[in-house]
Amino acid sequence: MKHNVILIMTDQHRLDTLHYANPDAPCRTPALDALASESLCFTNAYTAAPVCTPARSALHTGLYPSVTGMCTNIYQHGCTTHELADRPFLLSRRLNAAGYHCGYTGKWHLGLGRDKQASSEGRELLSRMESGYMGADAYLHYGTLPSDVGFVGDDFPGHGNGGHGTTLFQEYLADSGLCQELSKPYRGHRKGDHSKGAIVTSGEKTTPEYFLAQRACQITDQLCRQDAPFFLAVNFWGPHEPYYITQDDYALYADMPIPPWPSFTGSKAVENKLHRLVQRPEKDWAFFENNLRHYYAAITGIDRQVGRLIAHLKDSGLYEQSYIIFCADHGDSQGCHNGMENKSGHLYNETTKIPLIIKPPKSTCSTLTRQLASTVDLYATILDIAGYPPESWQAGHSLLPLLREPEAAVRNYVVSECVGAFPLIAMQRMYRKGDMKYIFNCGGSDELYDEKHDPFEMHNLIDSPHHQSALLELKNGLAAAMYHHGDDAAPWYCKMNHIGDWALS
Repeated sequence: MKHNVILIMTDQHRLDTLHYANPDAPCRTPALDALASESLCFTNAYTAAPVCTPARSALHTGLYPSVTGMCTNIYQHGCTTHELADRPFLLSRRLNAAGYHCGYTGKWHLGLGRDKQASSEGRELLSRMESGYMGADAYLHYGTLPSDVGFVGDDFPGHGNGGHGTTLFQEYLADSGLCQELSKPYRGHRKGDHSKGAIVTSGEKTTPEYFLAQRACQITDQLCRQDAPFFLAVNFWGPHEPYYITQDDYALYADMPIPPWPSFTGSKAVENKLHRLVQRPEKDWAFFENNLRHYYAAITGIDRQVGRLIAHLKDSGLYEQSYIIFCADHGDSQGCHNGMENKSGHLYNETTKIPLIIKPPKSTCSTLTRQLASTVDLYATILDIAGYPPESWQAGHSLLPLLREPEAAVRNYVVSECVGAFPLIAMQRMYRKGDMKYIFNCGGSDELYDEKHDPFEMHNLIDSPHHQSALLELKNGLAAAMYHHGDDAAPWYCKMNHIGDWALS
């Protein structure tokens, strides 16, 4: 019997907001807590890249962004593939070949589709082209949305900016006789600030999160009418900003004191200029405290909608027949390491570690695992459930063996890639093996951390004489991984680090 798979993904969601990973987390997430109580929960799952498009491309291809070319967000500097190509090895196409019907709703961010006039992001792109931008010419009459690659359900072009301005959400409001009303809007005072949002005073039914859960339930019912197993991907836009949150959710955190992270003002031996891309010049914890109140409220709002979807699965008799996977594309800085906001520019745990929960059918107990996992492993895991093995040249490993033996490692290292999410780009690679984590910063100083004794990554050991042997082993391990996964930066990385063929005698 082939089981259904429901994948629920959030955007820019920190691992430490969930109680299974952080029992002291102030964020209220009863639905996710209940799901975790019946699931295999990961404390060392990493994103393939801490930026939206590359992380999502890894899920759909089982390949690292350096291979697919989707290295940063589409139609931005550093991205060389702007629309997900419809290839036979895409997750949806492999699942179709295995007899699955596939459904999709929510954030896509892997293309704008063929009709560039259909979304505000597409129209902005066309405007840029009128001023000489040539990066989109090859895609002018080509593009991919979920319905182009084997999914039924909803097409939301591009990023979606929280879903509020999308055509489908606005049609839902109009058809339901609803109007979204906002109060207390706030946003940053400088160009490049990432603080923005408002309080939704018209109730949760006027939020994209509510609409998304409703669509997920409707698409589930549609897929169930087929005489075949199904895969459903539900992709929330939050808790990525903008934070449009209900009054009740905000009230839970409005007066809550939130202490600074240990790394907020903690000194480090090395401070990279690249980090300044996401560091606020003033060290003002009040700013981040306010931001976190909105962030936590957004997570609580999403949690309630996850609960609605799970209740529907139980009412439909599908919960016990299905694998449910909950994860995020990447995390969020929220003031870590001397006042960083958003993501990119660094490869610290706050953005590279992600929540990952896998509930198998008929599960009744929770298991915690410290084994390493990656976004690329989700591709292999879902295909393993479908009985369809990935190709040998793909990067992921199925995580299903951990359901039977939680400490039986399926991989002994993990890699995260980044070139940034801004016009100022620079290659970065992260390699973790055991408790040691090495970060290669092209154009900046490298970093080395002992994750066991320094979980907040405040003590860079890159120049420690006691760690040079371990450092060389990690550098060589990263080189081997880059070659193995087809990262064409591998020889240049070796040259810069004097390893492999470039080792100094």
